[in-house]
Amino acid sequence: MKIKTYSVIFAILLFFTYLGISSCERDDICAEGTPTTPLLIIQFFDFETGLERTTPPELQITVDGIEEEFELGELTDSISIPLRNSASITEYNFTINSNTENNDEDSDPPNTDKISFQYNTEQEYVSSACGFKVNYRALTNSPVDGQDDGLWIRNIELQTEEVIDETTTHVFIFL
Repeated sequence: MKIKTYSVIFAILLFFTYLGISSCERDDICAEGTPTTPLLIIQFFDFETGLERTTPPELQITVDGIEEEFELGELTDSISIPLRNSASITEYNFTINSNTENNDEDSDPPNTDKISFQYNTEQEYVSSACGFKVNYRALTNSPVDGQDDGLWIRNIELQTEEVIDETTTHVFIFL
């Protein structure tokens, strides 16, 4: 009788163990290298030479209608910024000499230029874990609009009309 009871208990435990293992689902985790919605890659160049990369001094970027600025990290001659994926236009305020705390009488005052990018959005399915990504097509830009302090952006050249990855530079800005 004891052996039969132990056999029944063992069979029940075995059944529930099998049930627990077989009902596990694969984890849906979006892998690190999976392409997601690309950022707009911008490189800055010296207007006079046309070829020499340059870093804008104390650059700060904000989007019209959003109070907080982008965290650019350590500033170099190239930046990556997001485009709005729920609209067909993104307007940026690019401000140089933005660190007013460090400005003294000899420092250049902050100078803001507004750049507007227009585009069409196209959703692309990536996977069940990653969902969709947005590609940007037919990228154009409006001329730079400066404030009374003069324009510091002298020219903008689009390098491609599509923003579908982050492997190439999409826009050249000449200072």
